[in-house]
Amino acid sequence: MLNITPSFLWKISQHYLSNKSLLNSQRRNMGALASPINRWFSFYDINTDLRIAHFLAQACVETANFSALTEHARNGGKEYEPDTRTGRMVGNKFPGDGPKYIGRGMLHLTGRENYDRYGKILHEDLVNHPSSVAEDPNIAVKTACEFWRRRFVNPHADKDDLQAVTYIVNGGYNGLSQRKLALDRIKKEMGI
Repeated sequence: MLNITPSFLWKISQHYLSNKSLLNSQRRNMGALASPINRWFSFYDINTDLRIAHFLAQACVETANFSALTEHARNGGKEYEPDTRTGRMVGNKFPGDGPKYIGRGMLHLTGRENYDRYGKILHEDLVNHPSSVAEDPNIAVKTACEFWRRRFVNPHADKDDLQAVTYIVNGGYNGLSQRKLALDRIKKEMGI
């Protein structure tokens, strides 16, 4: 299996050379994520070239090329409040849940219900400590890998079906063209 290094993550990403803050954030996150990626990918059977490529392509887009492990929500997370369709879909129940449970981690875990579900699975109190999904690289990777497994994404990656993978990860096709570009970059770097 491919050893993921910060250098590899750098090679597969677009860079924010004109924004020193984003660039520093990218480098810091790439350095922090490489070891947990290597640890958890094999555990969760993200262990073939196509599986790795698809996972990392989705992560590139979800995290703005590893520059942010917390979503930059358009309305500060209010678009996920319980009185919105999206908020209800992700299991937000109480006012304030939208901003509290915005997307975090490598695949941007979103919504009270998901923080509760994946927290129980991982034996972490993510409901009361939602920021840990972004602040702890191990949790950032592990929640994403657990989501990937529980949503049965590997078979779609095995078929190289970017649309199906995107729909499962994103709940739609937001950023599909960017995901395709990321996948193409990764495949080129991996020689597949």
